Amino acid sequence: MDAFDHTDTATETDAAIEQQPNADLIALWTALEADRRARDERTARLRAMRLIGGYDEAV
Repeated sequence: MDAFDHTDTATETDAAIEQQPNADLIALWTALEADRRARDERTARLRAMRLIGGYDEAV
């Protein structure tokens, strides 16, 4: 046994593995971002339709 405690030290392989992004996580975030963009587009279309129809809530 040596004088150093090696229980909490990360190895180089651990660091390499932890830095690789998870494919499922990337797919989830991509889907969430696409859903948010689609919702923003729908909201913009509804606002435009309300403005054209004269239903502006801000006035």
